[in-house]
Amino acid sequence: MATIHLLISIIAFKYRNIKIPESAIPPLFFTDGVFNVLFSYPENVLNWLHYLRIHEDWNPLKPIFENDEYSVFTLMMEMDNFFRRRDAISIKNERGDRLRISNKDGTPANIENIRNRKCSINTSAKTRIIEFMRILSDLTKWEYKNENWSCWDEMKYYQFKKGDFKGDKKTLTIQNFMEFIERKPLSWAMTSGDNIEYTLEEPDKLLK
Repeated sequence: MATIHLLISIIAFKYRNIKIPESAIPPLFFTDGVFNVLFSYPENVLNWLHYLRIHEDWNPLKPIFENDEYSVFTLMMEMDNFFRRRDAISIKNERGDRLRISNKDGTPANIENIRNRKCSINTSAKTRIIEFMRILSDLTKWEYKNENWSCWDEMKYYQFKKGDFKGDKKTLTIQNFMEFIERKPLSWAMTSGDNIEYTLEEPDKLLK
């Protein structure tokens, strides 16, 4: 399950009048690849659904995940339509649902006007990601308000270092893990049984 499902459930628990249309099923299944894990890890998904109390009538996700009239075939067709809309705004090496801000070597991508730790997203990339957000708005009926997204041209610029244990030629042992934690990573995730991907505050510092 994705963060959006958690946030919807939390907000809906307090504000019981939230409604989500059936047309929102594709984007809410697309987020974090939920549609990929429904049948690959059903026990995990069912545990999350129970934890989020999606089976209760107040949760607007109930008709999204417990929709008896929405067949597997219908889901396939709607996901295909969603992907076609996304792919229509994709370009080479950049899917329409992603805003790439760095290259593999850490150099900036789709970033311009870098000065005094300020920067902005270039016009082409901004146009594509806004169009994707409008697709989400159309399906979820959550209005996209351009005035609330002035951040495109008012971003702070930081550069960090990304790595992983395999790239460092390190095995996942207690000693290596403790040495890694001492480096105070900004973020990290165990992406497989023998590898950790991480981000370090190098050369810039976000937290002081």
